[in-house]
Amino acid sequence: MVVRVGLIGTGTVAQMMHLPILNDLSGMYQITAVSDVSPSVLKAISEKYHAKAYTSPFDLCKAEDVDAVFVLSPDQYHAEYAKAAIEAGKHVFVEKPVCLCPQELEELIELQKSHPNQICMVGYMRRFATGFLKCQELLAADDRPIEYMRFRDIILEGDYFMDQARQPILAQNDIPAEALEESGKRRYDQLCQALGADCTEQQRITYTMLAGLGCHTLSAVRELVGYVPEVKSVAVDGEHVIIVFQFKGFLGVYEIVNDQDIVQFDAAIEIYQHSRRMKIKHETPYLRYQPHTFEVVESTKTDSQTITYGPDYHDSFENELRYYHDCIESGKQPKTTFEDAMEDIKMFQDICSKI
Repeated sequence: MVVRVGLIGTGTVAQMMHLPILNDLSGMYQITAVSDVSPSVLKAISEKYHAKAYTSPFDLCKAEDVDAVFVLSPDQYHAEYAKAAIEAGKHVFVEKPVCLCPQELEELIELQKSHPNQICMVGYMRRFATGFLKCQELLAADDRPIEYMRFRDIILEGDYFMDQARQPILAQNDIPAEALEESGKRRYDQLCQALGADCTEQQRITYTMLAGLGCHTLSAVRELVGYVPEVKSVAVDGEHVIIVFQFKGFLGVYEIVNDQDIVQFDAAIEIYQHSRRMKIKHETPYLRYQPHTFEVVESTKTDSQTITYGPDYHDSFENELRYYHDCIESGKQPKTTFEDAMEDIKMFQDICSKI
């Protein structure tokens, strides 16, 4: 079964990940339509992938040769485009965060209930990483209680890696000024809707960091433990955030730092079980097919051994898109649903309320 795909938004991440992977998976997907607010990028991408170009994302959603719509636009437009795609009878893949405010997400959840045969999935690609799946397997097979967790995202963003790794990314430098202004206003309004009209700049900064980056790790932690932990305390200083969580019987600490120029991608989840430590390590997604490892340390008072699973070269984005195709083909709903994503939005609100 080949799923015909229309993509709304063909910016950096779409050009680096979704478009080439969909193209590689030609036995599963066919790119038939693209839409972007940048005229030059839209023209170039449509020609490169032999897809029809749409200036209107709503027209793309109605196209007869589109089975699934990938919503890869700026976050503040996700809900509007996902709604249009669902109402047009399409399957929907929305990159995280699915929405910026819970009110819009609640509308999507209710809308999908009236379209139960359409597969709607949120793109949390780290939850499809091989190391993450192996960690789940080992946790399920061993009843040792977790005593502590530490997880973090201390990273350098993609420009450094992209400049060395792939063909030049097409810049969206011809977006009309009025479109940019409207986009910025919409984003600000949605952040205020999520946090309250009297929210502070620091709260908006923190919420933006959590929605754009932190959701990867926090949603993965949720899946590993099976519930949403309590937020005990939050310390912030600009783009430096430290959160202490109370889990059932143990504490966890999350660090997120996103303003450094150090070339590193320190994204990890560590689980301590008294005599065992497991570490999931993620590499930058801006370099595809990097070797990934998952480390387990088993210790007694007299001996210790370290088991390293990998290196594994499967791309997490590719794993995710293979999974989505299987969901469409089998008719089963994915694990990363709209309802699942709502847990993150509520957590972000709770975190920001403590700032």
